[in-house]
Amino acid sequence: MTERLQGTVLLPRGGAWGDRAAGSVRARGGTPWVVPLLSTTPVEGPEIDAARAGLAAGEFDWLVVTSAATVDLVRGWDVCARVAAVGPATASTLREAGIAVDLVPEHTYSATGLLQVWPETPGERVLMLRSDLARASLADGLAERGCRVSDVVGYRTTAAPVGDEDAAGVRDGRADAVLVTSGSVARALAELRPPASTVVVSIGPLTTAEAREAGLTVGAEAGERTLDAMLDALAAAQEEKS
Repeated sequence: MTERLQGTVLLPRGGAWGDRAAGSVRARGGTPWVVPLLSTTPVEGPEIDAARAGLAAGEFDWLVVTSAATVDLVRGWDVCARVAAVGPATASTLREAGIAVDLVPEHTYSATGLLQVWPETPGERVLMLRSDLARASLADGLAERGCRVSDVVGYRTTAAPVGDEDAAGVRDGRADAVLVTSGSVARALAELRPPASTVVVSIGPLTTAEAREAGLTVGAEAGERTLDAMLDALAAAQEEKS
């Protein structure tokens, strides 16, 4: 049985993820509050143009997709390569965009998990399109396996402007909980100074560490990097407090 939620849950991303998360929160009895904390801007220039042309021409064996923002970037592109997604949420977003997915980690939804299931085929050509803030661990890991990796910054991530009313609501504790899906989200949230009464739910250990470095107190941590696991962790934390 799915555990129920209490109160208002702040969701830090909009778009397809925000819609899906809002539906999940409602289904569990909570009230979603979508306040995008990050803004992504596609990068333009010859490197992106070459990546797009290469995908269309079949110059890559794989396209690696690690976020929904990357899906937005390649939406409408001619993708003539196998596609690897970092987790089921990203895979679902790809399929919604009409892009078939060939590889998804079975359990650990992260760069580590993708490396664990990566086929042993040295020499394959891999295109990674990522945020300017993303770590190079996945590209480095693929290169160590003998892949020829084109590691391309596809979009830049910055803090999104938050309206005065929403910012005041965060400071005043309108949210009973907030889902923190990355270190970037944690840093943007910390700038809004949520009160201790707002339960911070982290998507995993790395994000927990980054949230704490940003000055946040993490009240719950997901057992795996999925939305459902974050909501399970929140429900358990709320049950423990009640």
